[in-house]
Amino acid sequence: MQPPPSPIAWVTRFLRPRRWRLAGVLLFSLVGIALGLGQPYLTKWLIDDGVLGGDATLLVGLAAGMVALGVLSSLFGLWTRLFYLRVSAGILFDLREAVYRHLQSLPPTFYARRSTGDLLSRIDGDVAEIQRFATDAPLAAVNAVLTLVGAVVLMAGLEPRLALLALVLVPTQFLFLRWLRPRIERSARALRERAAAVSAFLVGTLGSMKLVQAAGAEAREAERLAGLNQAYLDVLLRAQVVNAAAAGVPAALNSAGNAAVFVLGGLMVIGGNLTLGTLIAFTAYLGRATGPVQTLLGLYAGAQTARVSLGRVMELLAEASAAAPPAVPVPLPADAAGAVRIDGVAFAYDPACPVLRGASLSVPAGAKVGIVGVSGAGKSTLLDLLHRHYDPQTGRITLDGVDLRDLDLAQLRRCVAVLAQDAPLLAGSIRDNIRYGAAAVSEDRIQEAVCAARLDAFVAALPAGLDTPVGERGAALSGGQRQRIALARALLADPLVLVLDEPVSGVDAEAAAQLTAAVDRLFAGRTRIVVSHRPEALAGADAVWELRGGRFVPAGVPAEAAP
Repeated sequence: MQPPPSPIAWVTRFLRPRRWRLAGVLLFSLVGIALGLGQPYLTKWLIDDGVLGGDATLLVGLAAGMVALGVLSSLFGLWTRLFYLRVSAGILFDLREAVYRHLQSLPPTFYARRSTGDLLSRIDGDVAEIQRFATDAPLAAVNAVLTLVGAVVLMAGLEPRLALLALVLVPTQFLFLRWLRPRIERSARALRERAAAVSAFLVGTLGSMKLVQAAGAEAREAERLAGLNQAYLDVLLRAQVVNAAAAGVPAALNSAGNAAVFVLGGLMVIGGNLTLGTLIAFTAYLGRATGPVQTLLGLYAGAQTARVSLGRVMELLAEASAAAPPAVPVPLPADAAGAVRIDGVAFAYDPACPVLRGASLSVPAGAKVGIVGVSGAGKSTLLDLLHRHYDPQTGRITLDGVDLRDLDLAQLRRCVAVLAQDAPLLAGSIRDNIRYGAAAVSEDRIQEAVCAARLDAFVAALPAGLDTPVGERGAALSGGQRQRIALARALLADPLVLVLDEPVSGVDAEAAAQLTAAVDRLFAGRTRIVVSHRPEALAGADAVWELRGGRFVPAGVPAEAAP
């Protein structure tokens, strides 16, 4: 397994393909800076040579030039912002998609210990913060430096003593922010964590509202939310104090410097050592310089927030997939029929508590095999191994003689379909869920699957038919309806092996028998591995095995006779 990339290298990977577009944005910004810096000099000429010099023609001409320059600067600035928006949005989307693709490769244990709200906070807020700093900050810094240099050069050309006075307090502002830096970082991390806690609470309780209502826990959960909100507010208020100090103290020092410039400059005008137009132009450039100084100081403070976000995202990227794809996938034989062999497989989440201990089982192609076992015996682990969410730590599992580790992951998961007990559905229509994983399938095949799964009567009774929304996680449907939709989806997948994980747990005995009969009819000749304790699901099985002590033994064999 390759180690995760360094944070800077990871971010740079998304900037490099757009470097020329970013350079174009910078070039456009330089033109905008030049247009902006030209206006104060026109003001100087307008006042000294036009107003005070009594030249009306020059006055009107310079005024018209200022208007034209302002309009041109605004239009050019708008075009530059739109161009930059496309570039920065592309970088944001690529960053977010890269994190999402990595999350798709992580095993179930990762999601068992991470809240959805926390993941949403990182993939949304933290990634956006990284993008803003990675793209906005360098361009803003270059623009600020060039604008500041241009303004300072022009200020020094107008009056060097005033220019020196204007900049004398800038080092003090920087030193103050450097002292404040660790406090900014701590407040940013605390704020992110509190926001993630609120998101996690909402995702968890809104998805389980029926349970909350059934337990009469509405008031308790509302109090929990109030507590989380209060904790968030406390952290937010502290962060606002830190941010106010980061912005307010440098602004106050900057205002003191500006006031000193106005006092000294005014005295120089009164004493006849400086023209009024020069003072006005100088103060205009001082305003131009103030913004870049504040931008650079703000970027220094903002770097701490971005560093927190980058650290939170890198924590996700440091999570390793439990099953790496093969360097060179091995194809299944042309006559593959779905024979599964589990050969001496051992697996443990915790080395001190092994789940499987050299388990072996051979499932012939086309057979129906039942697997039973007490809770925690390793049944779910076995299913995860069949889908390569994990790999065996010793031993191997083969499909038609090919080690699962050598198969292309997408091909494996197409060939081995899982019909889970909760029959998970995604938000969308019934049609969307049936063809999920087979988006290009024809309408005729969808209808065939609907009929085969005996959904046709149910769908026909719906005003919108197959376009009826299923609700969040299929909440608008019964357990049996969700399972039949999952069955239709499995039919379209046309797998070599169908794994049924407690497929009739949510229905009564009659419905369970009907669903089992439908599966056996529709998948006759296909390999079926049924994990269930209900006799309806195991009916017609060629063999039933029990997972006991980390190994397979024939069901019904007494413990003292088991190996």
